[in-house]
Amino acid sequence: MIRRLVRTVRLYLAQAWLSYHGRFSITNPFGYITSKLGFPFFLMIFFIFMGKFVGFSDPLYIVIGNLLLIPANNGMAGISLAIGEERGWGTLSYVLGSPAPRAPVFIGRAIFYILDGFVTALLGFGIAAIIFRMNLGQVDFYLLTLCTFLLAITASGIGFLFGSISLITRDGWTILNTFIQALYILVGVNFPVDALPGALQKVAYCLPLTRGVMAARLVLDGAGWSAIASLIGGEALVGSLYIAAGYAFFLWIEKRSMQSGTLDAV
Repeated sequence: MIRRLVRTVRLYLAQAWLSYHGRFSITNPFGYITSKLGFPFFLMIFFIFMGKFVGFSDPLYIVIGNLLLIPANNGMAGISLAIGEERGWGTLSYVLGSPAPRAPVFIGRAIFYILDGFVTALLGFGIAAIIFRMNLGQVDFYLLTLCTFLLAITASGIGFLFGSISLITRDGWTILNTFIQALYILVGVNFPVDALPGALQKVAYCLPLTRGVMAARLVLDGAGWSAIASLIGGEALVGSLYIAAGYAFFLWIEKRSMQSGTLDAV
């Protein structure tokens, strides 16, 4: 039993390291930091000026929302590419032909992306506190850490789902990128979910991140655990459903590929 547990943990960590190292081994420190903080920062500035143009007078609301989407973007894009590029680089047959259990092979790819997004978001909060003079004196940092880490995990469910879709279509990255842009509208990043039409509000609450972003905003306003417990529970539930859906879809693709005799189409 212990030997089997050790082997499973080793497979998780090996998949995590190989997946992450394969993506960033050719990136120098400047390129890495720019990709992690440069693009989110300038995108944040863009939305701040857009908000001022339409009369939205609370730039901190936009700043906080975009910071909270950093771990989500990292999980969605990174994990989706880590899975989908197996097909592009011709290594998918080795993944599916491996005798290793599928769960460590599949889910293990998320570990470093989750940790990296989480740390990047916390660093972004520190920088934003200096630039935009955010008042963090009343914030419970344990709860803020919990919310940020949970956002990184639940967003990985979207990455798993779209990564599996990328195995059977050449347009997976285009579809994911379009979906990520929609999140800036749907999950309360730049304006409250309550401002959306009723139908889109229902869509928003069916997505990961919506409740997690709300919980993190409450924590930044000084709220305690009792105020966010239901939001945290709902976020964990929705994120788990997306992770399970992505894993089930991956297994279905594998089964169909074995039946059809091809690993590039079903």
